[in-house]
Amino acid sequence: MSKTQLKKELLAMSVQQITDMVLELYSARPEAKEYLDFFIKPDIDAKLEKARGLIKKEMNRTSRGRNRARSSRIRRFIKDISSLNPGAEAICEIMTFALETACATGSEQWIKEVTQRAFAKLLHETVTTADTHGILNIYLPRIEKAIDSMRTSWFHSNEFKLLLKDTLHSSIQSL
Repeated sequence: MSKTQLKKELLAMSVQQITDMVLELYSARPEAKEYLDFFIKPDIDAKLEKARGLIKKEMNRTSRGRNRARSSRIRRFIKDISSLNPGAEAICEIMTFALETACATGSEQWIKEVTQRAFAKLLHETVTTADTHGILNIYLPRIEKAIDSMRTSWFHSNEFKLLLKDTLHSSIQSL
């Protein structure tokens, strides 16, 4: 169903029917419950703290001593925040935090090459999103600091650092 069809159906319904439908939706879907709770009491700081905790937990996920962070899960945590429409600052904040956490983890542990490329893509998206909303000057120093502070004492962390530096440089050049 398209938004136009939904709007047409909602206009044909009475206030009581819409209220009943929203209450049923609230009970039926956890995502709808979370969205409506945020709509009534928008506490973005609590949502960001929860997402930060989940990102840290995911980045510290290991198996047999090797990092097994899943970039798809981290992207989902970012998407969950952005789906609440909290504003560009909150979205850039959680994206930057994810990059900072990845840099810290990449300094201490080997990260799979595919995950490294996923974080490079996230870095590019963060830079373009921040630039689009005119807040790149807030987040760029944090990103640069996170990349520059990465340890390069062993090959894999050095490789990740170089990938992130190259991506940051090309992302800024493309603006």
